[in-house]
Amino acid sequence: MRAARHKTLKRPAARHRRAPIGCGVDVVELPRLKQAIARGGETFLRRVFTPQERAYAQARRRTQLLHLAGRFAAKEAVIKAMSQLNPSRLLAMNQIEVRNDRFGRPHIRLHVRRAARVRLYVSLSHVNSVAVASAIAIRG
Repeated sequence: MRAARHKTLKRPAARHRRAPIGCGVDVVELPRLKQAIARGGETFLRRVFTPQERAYAQARRRTQLLHLAGRFAAKEAVIKAMSQLNPSRLLAMNQIEVRNDRFGRPHIRLHVRRAARVRLYVSLSHVNSVAVASAIAIRG
């Protein structure tokens, strides 16, 4: 009997080194955010949210707090993801802005002087009294 020949599959040449990846998740309960806003007032809102984020939430009167909670969770998730890429460089909350594209999909805009070449992906969700967000940061 003749020995069976096995075809060896060649893997495609790696064109790129694998980019470092960071991920983060955060959950915000509305009662806790409401309490933080009541305690910190306008100072808290300015420290955490950009004017555009506040205007976005204020335009949705019935669900204003829910939208702020989603943005807060997204900012925390981005901070966690970015800290995995560079633990020595932490972002402030108001340096991170959550925007929506024309289809309503959220994306992140960083307001930092020397922004690293990082792609950020974010997903938000909220129901009744909880908002959750996840973020993925890819350097390269």
